[in-house]
This record gives sequence, C-alpha cells and structure tokens, in this order.
Amino acid sequence: MKYFPQMPFGDYEQYIAEYMKEEEQEHFINSDDNEDKIGYDEDGNLLYYLVPNAFKETDFKIYDILDEVANSNLNTNRGASAGAVDRNLVGWGKKDNATAVKTLYKQITKYSLERTNPNSKAKYRISNPVYSNMVGYFDKVDINCRKYIKNPPKCRLTSFTQKNFEKYERLIPYVEKMSKIMEQKCPSKYINQANFLKNKEKIGNSVFTTLTINKNFRTAIHTDSGDYKNGIGVISCMGEFTGGDFCLPNYKIQIQLKPTDLLFVNVHRHHCNTPIVGNRISVISYIRENFHKCDDDVDYKIVIDDIDNEKIVDFCKKNIKMKRLYFIQPKDRTPLRFDDITPIINPHDTFPAYTPYIIITECPDLNDDFETILLQNFKKMEEQKLSKTYWAGNELCITRPPAETITTLIEDKLTETIKLNIKSWENLGYTVNIYSFKEIKDIARASEIVETEEKYFWVLNLLQQKDTIYLDCDVLLLDKIPNRSIILSTEFNRANDKIPNCAILKMPKNHIFLTDTIRFLNNSAQLADNKRKFGRSINYFALAKHILHPNQFCKINKVYSKSIFIDYEKYLAQPQKYKLNIPKVEDLKNCIGIKTNNINQVIHKNSLYKIIFGSLLHEQHEPSHD
Repeated sequence: MKYFPQMPFGDYEQYIAEYMKEEEQEHFINSDDNEDKIGYDEDGNLLYYLVPNAFKETDFKIYDILDEVANSNLNTNRGASAGAVDRNLVGWGKKDNATAVKTLYKQITKYSLERTNPNSKAKYRISNPVYSNMVGYFDKVDINCRKYIKNPPKCRLTSFTQKNFEKYERLIPYVEKMSKIMEQKCPSKYINQANFLKNKEKIGNSVFTTLTINKNFRTAIHTDSGDYKNGIGVISCMGEFTGGDFCLPNYKIQIQLKPTDLLFVNVHRHHCNTPIVGNRISVISYIRENFHKCDDDVDYKIVIDDIDNEKIVDFCKKNIKMKRLYFIQPKDRTPLRFDDITPIINPHDTFPAYTPYIIITECPDLNDDFETILLQNFKKMEEQKLSKTYWAGNELCITRPPAETITTLIEDKLTETIKLNIKSWENLGYTVNIYSFKEIKDIARASEIVETEEKYFWVLNLLQQKDTIYLDCDVLLLDKIPNRSIILSTEFNRANDKIPNCAILKMPKNHIFLTDTIRFLNNSAQLADNKRKFGRSINYFALAKHILHPNQFCKINKVYSKSIFIDYEKYLAQPQKYKLNIPKVEDLKNCIGIKTNNINQVIHKNSLYKIIFGSLLHEQHEPSHD
C-alpha cells in the first residue's frame, strides 16, 4: 500500500519533540491476521514492513539482560525523542541535581538545555532523562582514550558492552535472527548494509553494528540521526504492556507491535510512540552512519604481563606490520620508554577495551620461542579479520621453567603432621622454605615478608616478593603441582559449594592481581573478611580459569578431613555427614593433595593418612603435565 504525507518533510519539522494525539491517526496496522503488512511512501520507497510472529517468546531468554541494559543508563542525550524540556521531571533528581538543572542550564531548543560554565569553553547539552542505552559498537572516539593516545580509533565498543561482554554475547543470536529475517523480507536493504559493513566490525554475523534499548520510553516526534541512510531500522519489543504503538504521524499510520513481531521501518521519517502501560522494552537494531570512517586496518593492544618486557616490545616493533600497536603494562611497574611508544598503564581499569588485545603470559604446553608464537598468532588474527577475537583476545604462552620452591607458614612448632607433609613435598623434588611469626630455631621469621599476621595478606605479599609456590602446611602432596603460571585452589564447604582459598597459590611475581588485591585487603581485617575479598578479586581479574577444582586438588571434604588420622576401619564406619560420600583410598587417585585441616592430631598407624603417605614412599612421581 502507498501512503502520502500530510505535508512536506521540512514543514513537519515544526512538530519535533511533541507527543502525537492518537485520535489523529487514520491507518491502524496490526498482526492479528498473521499476514505480512507492507507500506510504501509517496516515492515508492519502503516505509514499513511488519512481520508477524517472527519470534517465539521462548526462543530467546534475554529479557533480564535487556532490562539491565536499559536500567543502567538514565540517558539525557536522546534529544527530540525525549520530548519538550520539562525541568520538573522526577528523573532529573536521579540523574543530576534538580536545582542545578533549573538554575545552571539554559534552554537552547524546544528539547535541549545547555550548561553555562564561565570557567570552561566546553558546551554540555542535555535533554529530558529517559531509560535508554546502547549495545554493540559506536562510531565516536572514547573521550577517555585521548588521555593516552594521540590518534585513537574512531570506532569502539559501547561502554555497557565493554563492561558486560558475556551478557552482550547472549544477545547475539537474537540479533542474528533479525538479520536473517531481514535478508528474506527486505533483501535490497540487507545487501546495502552487508556491503557497507564489509571488513567492518558488527554484532555477530548480522548486518547491524548497534542496538538501542529503551525501557518504557514513549518517544516524542523525531527522526533518527546517526543511522545509515541506505539501510533500515529494525524494531522488536518485549515485556507485558499495552500501548507503545509505533507511529508515522505525517502519514497518519499507527502500528501495533507485539513481542513476537518484527518491524522494518524507515526511521528517517518522523515517528513516535503512543503512551505505554506496563513494562515495555524495545530493541532498535541499525548501523551507525559514520562506521565508514572507521579504520580498515585493525589496531592491536599488547598486554605485557610478567616476562621480558623490552625483548617482546622490540621484537613486535620490528616484525609486526600494522597501523598502530599499543603496548600495555600493568600498573606498579617501571614504565618502559621508547622513542615512539609510551606504554599505557593498567588496562584493567583505565584503558577502554575497544580493540583486540594480546595477553602475553607463560604456560607449559608450548616449547616454541616467543617470536614464532607471536608471528603465528598475529597472522591468524589478521586472516580471521578478528570477527571472533575482537574482544576476547588471544593468550600467547611463553614457556619458562616452573618455580620449584614451595613456601609455607607455620604457627609455633613443627608437629609430626607438618614434618610428614613437608617430607611429601621434598620427595617430589621441591625445595621447601618455612616461615613463622614465632621465634623457632632454623625457621625464617615471617615478619621479614610483612609484619601483618593475617594469612591472606601475608601470602599475597610473599608471592609479590618471591618466585615461589605457597602451600598450607597441612597439605599432604600426592603429585607434582601442575606446571602453570597461575594456580588458585578451592575447597568444598558444608553446602558442597566451591570456595576459593589459598591452600595452594601460585602467581608470577609482581602480577597485577597481587598488587591490587593487597591494596583491596585490609591488613587488620579478620580472616573471613579477607577470604571473601580474595574471592571477589579473583572474579574482578577474571582468573576463574586458573582455579583448581576441589576434586582435582583434594577430594576429601573438610567435614571428613580430621578423621583421616583415625583407624581406617573406624573412618569408613563413621556416619555419613551432610549426605556426602566418605572418600576411600582408591578415590584419591589423580589427586594433587589432601588438605588435612589439622596439624596437631595423633596419627594412627592404620589411618588413611598413613596408608596414603606410605604409598608415596614407594612410588616415583614424574612432573604432572596438566
């Protein structure tokens, strides 16, 4: 069907930022008959295309993510779509000081205010606050980047995407589904967008760069700016609501959009929404117009972690041919300085993740020299156009000999259990260093590391200063500790949940996790408090992949650990606790160690502990190759 406007486009601009009156519409479109609905403008160009039942409500369980995206940003940059300025809106009090909005901002247009600041030349323009946010890519430079780089990339991931990439990934199948439907229903627009995005970053395998996600946002009359003009806007919605119909008021068209429908529409024509009752989330998928200005040559960041910094940087400069190469160091390192490079410090909380990155670390399963590994990985990334590695990056493994020293901390004496435990370590070829805060003959003073006696604080400071593995003195080692650069252990609690601990802790000296977590811990806090903070810090630095599962480290739950010293028959005959099975000798195969949780117990000669220790003396252990 062809539609004709009430007045020329330019004349209709007078209604910008106003809310449409529903009774003024003449053409009401819905999907009740399950038939596609198509409309064209006066020139025969596609105006709208409504696809009914494009989705099943159970296909994609993403409402919680969309709700979080929209709720996380009370946006004052939506311009005319947010309506004529109303300084009395409740949202101003949440976004900014309501008094300041009334006194420090002057009205510039019908829908925008500008901050007056006599001490700055910068102009800050805002509009009414609404819950609206963007996901995917944005075609503007991150202003924070200018602090570190003279010519930062022109395109980047949006702020929410950078901080919540795993949640963003859950949205990709939904966006790809819309893209496939577009290919079927609007093939010419699909081809335009696919060609425009050739060799550009996009959301998954779709033909979209960006999503705008709105919650309960009744838009006023406006046109979308910043969208690719030869493409088309794609709109879907979710929630339990009435209203929110999409309207093209100059054509007197009102389209009811259900959560299972999909609407393709020319968003460069004036449009708006009807009032909303309930909770409605809308998703607008499109291409940012200025994406054609983004660099075709990919930029890289290199995160230099814990190996020969200058050697790596020098090699990369000479051998990696690309437009820009960023070298990033963890903070609290002596900064590298080169004629043409100033490394960026601390990527974890100051550098936006808008380009691919390489993490250079070490791991045991590669024997090639790092030059070969670097070249192979860069070549692979370039061949793939980084479509799969844009955010996640690659971890390059550089072999270095594992630390063969174990350090432990004891309280006031070397009990029989501690001596046997340490003997199990030495039998596996480790050199053992023992510390104590008490004065014990031939034992080093723990205060040499740090005077604070809280365990987690002391252990992290130990690893910050020395290239060693920390191991609790109540651990009986059954096998070599895996040859990895980072190891974090966990234990089962009574609820059978996995809780991170530092019974075994291995970390490269001066690793950023150590420096930042030491600051995070309170050296006067209780053990439980610092243990909880230790776990939070592991999550913050995304180190979960380095955690040993309790069954890999120690298959004996702490509720049974003390009974491993009693007679083995009595041990097996004890009542089951918390519905947890009682581990037998044969269950402890392929286990790195046993955490006894007791160092003062009298050890029965026929105990599980003695049986296991006796077997260690008759076996020759080779290094584990995990």
